[in-house]
Amino acid sequence: MIYGMLENLLGWHFDNNIRRNILRKMKSEFSKRYKVKEFSVESSEVGYSPILQQHVKIESPALMQPQKEFYEDFWTQHLKDRDERHLGGARNYDLKIERMVNLSKTLEKKSKSENDKETKKQMTDRAKRIRAVIMKRYMTYMPNYYSSPKKREFVLIKGTYGYKLNLTEGFSSLLTEAVETLSYPLYIGTNEGWVNIKLQIL
Repeated sequence: MIYGMLENLLGWHFDNNIRRNILRKMKSEFSKRYKVKEFSVESSEVGYSPILQQHVKIESPALMQPQKEFYEDFWTQHLKDRDERHLGGARNYDLKIERMVNLSKTLEKKSKSENDKETKKQMTDRAKRIRAVIMKRYMTYMPNYYSSPKKREFVLIKGTYGYKLNLTEGFSSLLTEAVETLSYPLYIGTNEGWVNIKLQIL
């Protein structure tokens, strides 16, 4: 989360494809220019791979820890895929395909309570065919993104976190300038987790 916060501070918002390309080029550059053979990249449980790992090392444990309370709540991800997840997670779509969408959902619902195996299979297969047609021919009538609620842990804190970071010289200057000129809310974890940051360069 600290790596993500630092990237947000710098205004770096890259999707996974761009992130992979950057890491690939970094690995090549580190190998050619600096003869670095070990170039490891760690990822979080949700697949986030920071691009700052070669420039920032976060020492553990934290120097300061606040009082913390934890709770779980639902958090909605906005995703983009060209499969049935999109159809199931899209709340709004064009009126032109409403009849087809409703029919596929009705068939799916009825099939779950159907006892006759053959009838159940026919309903399920028909619902799948309808969804396949929608996904193939009518994606322009669907929103670009769909919603996927996920359970997520939230933390309430009272006090301050303090971490010691080992930075490369170039990144230290870049980070100091970014903190001094920050003109928007900084967040950690999710865009609801607003934080204040203070740097002390030693």
